[in-house]
Amino acid sequence: MEKYLVKELTKGAIIGPFHVNPFDHGIILSPLNTVPKKDSTERRIILDLSSAGGTGVNEFIDKDNYLGEPVSLTYPRVDDLVLLIKKKGSGSHLFKRDLARAYRQIPIDIGDTFLVGFAWNGHIFFDIVLSMGLRSAAQICQRLTNAIAYIYSSLGFDIINYLDDFAGVESPELSAKAFLELQNVLASCGIEESEHKAVGPSTRMEFLGIICDSVKMTLEISIERLTEIDLILLEWVGKEFASKREIQSLVGKLNFVGCCVRPGRVFISRILNWLRYIYQDVKKSEVPELVKKDILWWKKFLPLYNGVSMMLIEEWSKPDEIFSSDACMTGCGGMFKEDFFHVEFPDAIVNEQLHINALEMLTVVVCLKLWGTKLRGKRIIIKCDNQVTVTVINTGRSRNQFLQSCLREICFVAAINEFELRAVHIAGVDNRLADMLSRWHLHSNYAKTFFEETKYIHLEEFEVTNELFQFIHEW
Repeated sequence: MEKYLVKELTKGAIIGPFHVNPFDHGIILSPLNTVPKKDSTERRIILDLSSAGGTGVNEFIDKDNYLGEPVSLTYPRVDDLVLLIKKKGSGSHLFKRDLARAYRQIPIDIGDTFLVGFAWNGHIFFDIVLSMGLRSAAQICQRLTNAIAYIYSSLGFDIINYLDDFAGVESPELSAKAFLELQNVLASCGIEESEHKAVGPSTRMEFLGIICDSVKMTLEISIERLTEIDLILLEWVGKEFASKREIQSLVGKLNFVGCCVRPGRVFISRILNWLRYIYQDVKKSEVPELVKKDILWWKKFLPLYNGVSMMLIEEWSKPDEIFSSDACMTGCGGMFKEDFFHVEFPDAIVNEQLHINALEMLTVVVCLKLWGTKLRGKRIIIKCDNQVTVTVINTGRSRNQFLQSCLREICFVAAINEFELRAVHIAGVDNRLADMLSRWHLHSNYAKTFFEETKYIHLEEFEVTNELFQFIHEW
């Protein structure tokens, strides 16, 4: 703490020490706290402005308004950097610069100084820059770097800013100039840069913990980070109750992996909804059954993931592949380019007497298991005449337990094979080929008509075994 005080006084970030209140009015002294720094044995000093049983300074700061204007704090994502890489092309150069000390070089209104006081060894100190622990600090910092990004973009360069981090992408011919211009903009704005953290133009760079490679067009997570997250998931398997802090930590870790594993994001959203629901609770909350199954999904997937994912840069309006599927009460079929299958449902499926919605969803599962390896790194559209199936696939939600199990299976296959899936509803009359395949076993006319309508296609029939109807895990 003594080292911290010397450093902050030297930087002009705090004033003091005072033996008594230096103001002619009351002051607020808040407790000090520490949190561990990322990848460091040191701890960060924060001012606990949310203490005092609901009467702390933060309780009087509006989260949704700033200076009379509505605000909504949003941060860029790794996806946004991927979009810049897509814009600049394969082999483009990536670079980044950081602000020094983040919040701690942004001054506050001198009239607010009395609100951010703290005491140490009988002396009083006050922050005169944004306090670590101040509710509005993040959005003020983001507004500042948004302004810097705007100035920089007016020079003709692209940049994204995450609080105190700036990441840019530029062609190899212009990257050196773009990197230097960002330094000049920061200096002209009077912003101190953390020069030792700057990363010059390269085709490979880490951003928000994810390694981006513009030549291989991949996103990577280190094996060490994956092992760390796997151990956390192991702690959650079988957990019956959890605190808000534990849930927040889990969401943070899974969001990190979700940057690369897009199909898994649906199994983060439900945990987030649970967190929002219990956010005001101080006691530990019971872990919902659906959340347990979502955690199981991640626990089963992570050991199979090598930490490398392809950047998906194609637009959904121009999908890589399209296939169709259909089911009736006794059989199903699907078609993918020149490949097709038709099969009667196994006795185990028939005996369950499933609703047609469940059978349609199960047919999609079979299609993806059958052709999943052909879909690697692609965006896939599936055409289906069942609206429920389309809705569940596109929203990632269903109240029906069987449909939820199918969804987990679909996302698992998609994550393993690194493809994304979107469903499009079509009328039954427009799904003729898949419809014939699903009814193939009912009458020979279906086979005859199918071959007549596909006589100019070099067809290949695929065999579907009963194992494809079984879930990989008990979701």
